[in-house]
Amino acid sequence: MSLLADWRRAARRKIPGLAVVLLLLACHFAFDGPLSRLRERTYDFYQFLAPREATSNPVVIVSIDDASLNAYGRWPWNRGLLADLVDGVAESGAAVVGLALVLPEADISPDGIAGDKRLASALAKNRTALAVSLGNEATVSEAEPKAGWSIVGQVPETLPGFTGLTGSLPDFSSAAAGLGVIRTLPDPDGVLRHVPLLWLRNTAQGVQLWPSFALELLRLYAGENGYVARMNAAGFDALRMAGTIVPLEPQGSIRLWETDTNTPRISASNILSGRGDPLLRNAIAIVDLSAVGLTQYLPTPTRPARPGVDIHADAIGQMIAGRYLVEPTQARTLERLWLVLSGIVFIGLSGVLAQRVMLGALALALLAATPFAFGALEYSLQGALYDPLQPALATILVAGFEGYALYRRSEQRRFTLARQFSQFLSPSVVQRLANSDTEAILSGEKREITILLSDIRGFTAMSEQLDAQEIGKVVNHFLGLATDEILKRDGTIDKFMGDAVLAFWNAPLDQPDHRERALEAGLA
Repeated sequence: MSLLADWRRAARRKIPGLAVVLLLLACHFAFDGPLSRLRERTYDFYQFLAPREATSNPVVIVSIDDASLNAYGRWPWNRGLLADLVDGVAESGAAVVGLALVLPEADISPDGIAGDKRLASALAKNRTALAVSLGNEATVSEAEPKAGWSIVGQVPETLPGFTGLTGSLPDFSSAAAGLGVIRTLPDPDGVLRHVPLLWLRNTAQGVQLWPSFALELLRLYAGENGYVARMNAAGFDALRMAGTIVPLEPQGSIRLWETDTNTPRISASNILSGRGDPLLRNAIAIVDLSAVGLTQYLPTPTRPARPGVDIHADAIGQMIAGRYLVEPTQARTLERLWLVLSGIVFIGLSGVLAQRVMLGALALALLAATPFAFGALEYSLQGALYDPLQPALATILVAGFEGYALYRRSEQRRFTLARQFSQFLSPSVVQRLANSDTEAILSGEKREITILLSDIRGFTAMSEQLDAQEIGKVVNHFLGLATDEILKRDGTIDKFMGDAVLAFWNAPLDQPDHRERALEAGLA
């Protein structure tokens, strides 16, 4: 019966801690959206510590840089000069030439018409791709996707799409072998973490599926005619091209996984001056504006600012290497499971760990570090993303609550013991009681004790000869001396009975020499 009572008492003490675990679990469900920013920062930290291993990437950026503008005039250039640049890059051996430019208006310079024709010719005779942009503004220079599409599954009606398109002049768009969306979509905090590969455009004729600029360049490089997109209830699921499967996020994007190397760059002025570059042989060449004030910089998980064209280059490198960062569907479930299990384990062991501070600190460190070790291992081996921070923080919060609860219980226990025993025990014994871990102190225990009963010899006869005031002085003096001697030997005073005092030893704390202590007090 006593064991059952002890178990129930211990179980009741665990209820507040378990309530905290359930509260944290509910918060994990309820605030999954707001907590996503914290989760994304954790994923950024993974990349900061261990960027993707650099692999062979055929992308080379041909920069219209400051040196090019100094040599050939300010931007915008005559289209004939752009035609020479496209031809020069192709003649240097590039497999695909992509212009990360949108040219929606005709060149109105004196040589504009001739320049436009030359550029259209250069785009047509070489394997080229042009950029387009999607938005919800009015369409400027309509265009149609070049690639063929096959969709497996139904496009969810909840999947957002754009209505407007900004493309290059029809002559340019029809001449190019590929058209791809160059737009990027940073996260709400401004950091670019996801690169859309597929875009939806809602038109009067129905839904159009557009590839990204990076995906279209890779299609041309692989010699493919189209894509196969697989859908599920949430949105996009995967993309098949050139015999490879690209796992997609529901919005049709992949998560950017950066390397610690930079994409090779060649100045456009070198090409226009007739100096080819061996880097361009069999390369995917992207012509881009990089002069000061003419390029867009975006913060990424590992760098405070990167040119937008580098994002497309990295996306191509990821697809060629087949390396993707994916948040598994069971990630949230595992995070919540660890939150609950680690909390329960720590609560269950809190009573033991409280008595062994170093062991408790080690247990907390182990429980908090395990999600980080698991997350780092999954990231490095498979590119799988698990958030270790939230389960670890939850474990620390549970440990903090349990520690505070143990402290409050300990203080309450100290107060109770001091109140119950301070009049009957020496201060040192009261302190030892407060620091002890035995529940029998308050609940009761059977043990051997030594009892001392001491009174004033001949007190009855004495009381007949003395008045009440004198008797009181004698009794108080005797009891004071007896109390001092008993407490000096760490005895417990049970009660005062007239001129007598009743004390005992070996309770509530163990005193192996309790007999000797009682004898010494009695003989003092």
